[in-house]
Amino acid sequence: MSKFRNSGRSRRSDKGRGRRYSLEEKRKALELAARVGVKEASRRTGISAWSLYSWRNALVLPEPAENRAPGSTQAQLPRSVQVPKAVVRQVLSVWRNNPGFGPSQIHYQLRRVGVKCDTKTIRKILKAHGYTPPGKRPERRDEVRRFEASRPLELVQMDVLHFYIHSQKVYLLLALDDHSRFIVGWGLLQRESMEDAIAVLEEAIRRYGKPEAILTDRGASFHSWQGISRFDNFLESYAIDHVLAAPHHPQTCGKIEAFNKAIQKELISRVEFRNFLDAKEKIGAWIDSFNHQRTHQGLGGVLVPADRFYGRADRVLERIQNENSQKGPIPPELEIPEAEREITLFQIRLVGDNLQLWLFGRKVYELDCDWP
Repeated sequence: MSKFRNSGRSRRSDKGRGRRYSLEEKRKALELAARVGVKEASRRTGISAWSLYSWRNALVLPEPAENRAPGSTQAQLPRSVQVPKAVVRQVLSVWRNNPGFGPSQIHYQLRRVGVKCDTKTIRKILKAHGYTPPGKRPERRDEVRRFEASRPLELVQMDVLHFYIHSQKVYLLLALDDHSRFIVGWGLLQRESMEDAIAVLEEAIRRYGKPEAILTDRGASFHSWQGISRFDNFLESYAIDHVLAAPHHPQTCGKIEAFNKAIQKELISRVEFRNFLDAKEKIGAWIDSFNHQRTHQGLGGVLVPADRFYGRADRVLERIQNENSQKGPIPPELEIPEAEREITLFQIRLVGDNLQLWLFGRKVYELDCDWP
């Protein structure tokens, strides 16, 4: 039993309105509250919910060594954080594998595989292990008009992101489906030109089909201030509408601007690329993860862009809802053995005659194989 900060008397007893409870009585009451909830425990024991909450918040929880960040010796969760060790390890594992994720993104990433932990608790866990929340953004007083295409390839947003690999300036050209946020085309280039924009879009059309309209800013890769550009001629040959954002108004292309911020935060600003080819390989892997594995808050938090792009969003949501409704307390298999403290994102295991699929350290599927 963890130690209490105060003696065995509750605050209400100090005012003469309650009785004194021993540590053993408190322990039993809190164990009951953990199983059936505070309100039900209060009804069964006759102890006020206020006392149960205050006792729970007064617990001092020592931090297990396996929960500490690498190199840290004093990381300790706040006294009010009451979560199973396995969940803490999963939160930290997702964060270490994706250092650019914030508490909300980790919450949805875990929720997709059936692990429940609210954003507020995740933030406390991360803070105890060195996470520094970003500064508060200034409030915007101007009204933002939000829009979203109603189906895949109804509208594709394109943009160019500039950054440096050592002293070399490079250009990441992107094409994002407005409805699903799926990246349908991209290219890492050593120059910025309309020919490259046409090549990226042409490859996207070959792989996924022709979009109905393209939304861009008035950058040199997409727009000419004098006459009809080669990019416009290409779109006209495919009967694709070209929608131009208003000058100096990046909010119009807000979805691809948000993607630019995400890839800078989670990859470009955190990885020192060895050279141009190394950057191209790592960016390709990150975009593939973004499309198929990284949950997107603009899609409800638990969907990935591929779910919407390929029309399987309803089935995925139904599966997640069914799995979450069947889950009770954290099962014993979530308690990871000592030798497997670091959770692997994806594993296939052979156990006896069965093949098992594991995601984030949790078994999600098992196939009984009839081996010869």
